[in-house]
Amino acid sequence: MAKLNKLTLPNPSGSNASSIDPFDGRYYDAEISTYLSEQSRIAYQAHVEAALALTLAEFGICDQNIATEIESASHKVTAEAVAEEELTTRHDVKALVNTIKSHISDEAKPFVHFGATSYDIVSTAQSLQIREAMDSVVLPRINTLIDTLSELSNKYADTVQIGRTHGQHGVPITFGFAIAEYVSRLHDSQKALNQLSTALKGKFSGAVGAYNALDIFIDDPLKFEESILAKVGLKPAPYSNQIVPPEGFIRLIDELAITGGIMANLGHDMRHLQRSEIGEIREKFEKGQAGSSTMAHKRNPWNFENVVSMNKQLLAQVMNANMNIASEHQRDLTDSASARFYPVALAAVASMSKRLNTIMTKIEVDEQAMQRNLKLSRGAIAAEPLYLLFEKHGHIDAHEKSKQLSQSALEQGIPLADVVQADNEALQYWSKFTDREKQIIQNPEKHYTGLAAKKARSIAQAHLKTD
Repeated sequence: MAKLNKLTLPNPSGSNASSIDPFDGRYYDAEISTYLSEQSRIAYQAHVEAALALTLAEFGICDQNIATEIESASHKVTAEAVAEEELTTRHDVKALVNTIKSHISDEAKPFVHFGATSYDIVSTAQSLQIREAMDSVVLPRINTLIDTLSELSNKYADTVQIGRTHGQHGVPITFGFAIAEYVSRLHDSQKALNQLSTALKGKFSGAVGAYNALDIFIDDPLKFEESILAKVGLKPAPYSNQIVPPEGFIRLIDELAITGGIMANLGHDMRHLQRSEIGEIREKFEKGQAGSSTMAHKRNPWNFENVVSMNKQLLAQVMNANMNIASEHQRDLTDSASARFYPVALAAVASMSKRLNTIMTKIEVDEQAMQRNLKLSRGAIAAEPLYLLFEKHGHIDAHEKSKQLSQSALEQGIPLADVVQADNEALQYWSKFTDREKQIIQNPEKHYTGLAAKKARSIAQAHLKTD
């Protein structure tokens, strides 16, 4: 028997291929990484240190030239330099401070981080980082997806499709109406996300939040806090201890999970419509694309399944974030590692919305298959209007009679209208139906779609007009 050689693992290369987190490997996205990477996290913290220096000068604590020198140095900070310094300090913010000091004069060094506690910088930078990532990437991608869905909803407003409940044929709708659901739901989530993102707060209130250090040097520490935060576009939290209360981040992540859940719901719906037995839509396959490594005929709905799968990772961050509500007394570090994973929630929603938009832009709708599926029940889907019309014309047990007739139609494989007309009792009421009422029973896929088309257009066009 041939012997398999021992596996030799590759040495970490520093490239995406050597990463542990799939967001830095398989699902790497340069656009969202611009805001959420470790490099960016440190850049945001250095930016807050620069704002502090300028505010110190504004309040007469240091000279403007010193503040300018510190601000200039903050732009020279690199993640690599801070990481190297942290090997000595064993403290990330102290490493940042020392790195800034390495680029400035001895005269300016005392004013780097003056009056600050670490989380005046960290909490404020994290709020700024998350808000800018939301504003620049996450929300625009969600809006682009809503645009695409709105166009689909409008385009297919009149394309009749069977409505399904519990996986069973219900009554006719239109494909545009089915898509309009997600336009409406995602639009509501987008508004909520925008509000929650805008509401993120910063702080500059010192080690326990009581402004102890600032109170020695500043006549109005509250005004100082407002000034430094205004420079980075934030407002102070009404109350903070050593950290900004975590609820703002948690509420945002909770809403991101709702948004991801809606997108996963869309993904489920679309992949089920691609089942071989249904075949109403298809993901467009590009030249050279394979659905299976062995079953060459397959065209798997893998993009939609990826969205559903990504949502599971997003939900994990909800648990992570909500476990960070408690911080003992004025501060402990039980969230020091877990809070660093908050960007995963943003990255997941950014990835999901981009992927969904890409595939929904290329979706192939098989209207013939929709018509075929509509007719599978041979009109039994008109059982609802049948019982209502029976009641209108005086039948005292209309629902039971309609159930009996429609199930008979299904069992015999003949049109419901034929079964009705062959039943003596039912025929007495059928003869009272108007021509329009008879058309509803004979051709429900054409005459029993309610306001599906109108609703699809109104929702789609309302979004497209306000976009």
